[in-house]
Amino acid sequence: MANKRAVLNKISRNLDQLAIANENSGTEVLASGASGQLVSYVDADIMSPMGGVDGNISPFLGLGIASPGKLKIKGAAGQNSIAAIFASAADLQLLKVVGDMGNNVIIEEGDTTAQLAEIRAHADLQMMGQ
Repeated sequence: MANKRAVLNKISRNLDQLAIANENSGTEVLASGASGQLVSYVDADIMSPMGGVDGNISPFLGLGIASPGKLKIKGAAGQNSIAAIFASAADLQLLKVVGDMGNNVIIEEGDTTAQLAEIRAHADLQMMGQ
């Protein structure tokens, strides 16, 4: 739904303003000033017709019901628990910056693709994410 690069650029700029070193590759942001977590954008998984009209078939019929993607924070190598991923104030600030985007936030283990948690966006902001 969103321009992934723009969302990740905004997260990177916000981290810069908070003096948290980061590297933005365009597809993910490495928060090196925190504990080395990776932030990425996960596309929404929606099915038609609830997902709206397929733009490849007819781009002029409107969006219909849509859903923003989710933002994922993946721990660095060896960070396989929530406590290990968010062990410092900079780590918590990273969570705040990502959570401010209005998207659901997925927390993923560093060594595998196991999902530790999914933090839903505020009830009044559902579907308002980037």
